[in-house]
Amino acid sequence: MAGVLKRIRWGRLLGVLVVLPCLLVALALFGRAAWRSEQYFHYPKPAAVLPADFASAREVTLRTEDGVELRGWYVPSRNRAAWVLAHGLSQTRVDLLPEARVLRDAGYGVLLFDLRAHGQSGGDTSTWGDKERLDVRAALEFARTQPDVDPARVGALGFSIGSAAVAEVAAKDEKVAAVVLLSPFNTLWLAAAYDFRRFGVVTQTGALVPFWRRGIQLEEVRTIDAVERIRPRPLLIIAGTEESGQPLLDTLFTQVGPYAQTWRIPGASHGNFTATAPEEYPRRLRAFAEGALPPLPVAKEAAVEVKPVVKPAVKKKKAPVKKPSRQTQTGATAR
Repeated sequence: MAGVLKRIRWGRLLGVLVVLPCLLVALALFGRAAWRSEQYFHYPKPAAVLPADFASAREVTLRTEDGVELRGWYVPSRNRAAWVLAHGLSQTRVDLLPEARVLRDAGYGVLLFDLRAHGQSGGDTSTWGDKERLDVRAALEFARTQPDVDPARVGALGFSIGSAAVAEVAAKDEKVAAVVLLSPFNTLWLAAAYDFRRFGVVTQTGALVPFWRRGIQLEEVRTIDAVERIRPRPLLIIAGTEESGQPLLDTLFTQVGPYAQTWRIPGASHGNFTATAPEEYPRRLRAFAEGALPPLPVAKEAAVEVKPVVKPAVKKKKAPVKKPSRQTQTGATAR
């Protein structure tokens, strides 16, 4: 009996010696993942400087449903259509100037704005596409109310977390006429946890802690589902071959293949599309925009036949007959 008890004690001791280090390692990995993930929420917020070639743009202020003020620029439309552009994490409206130039040069109105907690906009924290849905809604409402824009001819373009917000809004708002998603992620949960998958559930759970702490609704942002509700409206998805999460992009591209335009740019990483494909990228973006929201035909004024004005003939009044004087009537001779 004593031997059995001795073996049990040694077994417990060995168990503690094996399990405790494993728990400590797991806790260290969990904490490191949480710390690294937390860094995503801390970034500089530079003020946007209006470039010289955007002299026609005007400063605008938007207000979201939850009271956040967003700052932006609006370029008026020349073809009765407009695009709303939403940037990515740790960026500002300036980062989408290449896309804005392509669309502006094609005659479209363009609304560039800083998402909440970015640039010069208000807001305490980024939510990776969750509350940014409110930002995109406010931007769309602004664009639709401009006198130079037909409300039925407004599209939306988003990059990364901006694409997540755009996709979710467009899925529920059928008035969004066309959609461009640049470097989208399938779900917010995967976007937050994918780069922490090496040690499985331990590190992935740690990576999600900063999101849970901020009340971000991870399951509410699902681009993989939203794209299904965008069809049959025009949809373009572009990503680079060097971005993280290529298997996820494979899944998304295969799903939308039957009804959307897709392009994987060889050699492009997360968002450097203009630098990687300086000619083809602008060409494809403009071609899609003009196909989705074609320029309105110039209305020809109906030719009006101008008939000469004929003035009615004026009857001349006859001069009154001069009655002979009384002297003439009596035959008086002239002097």
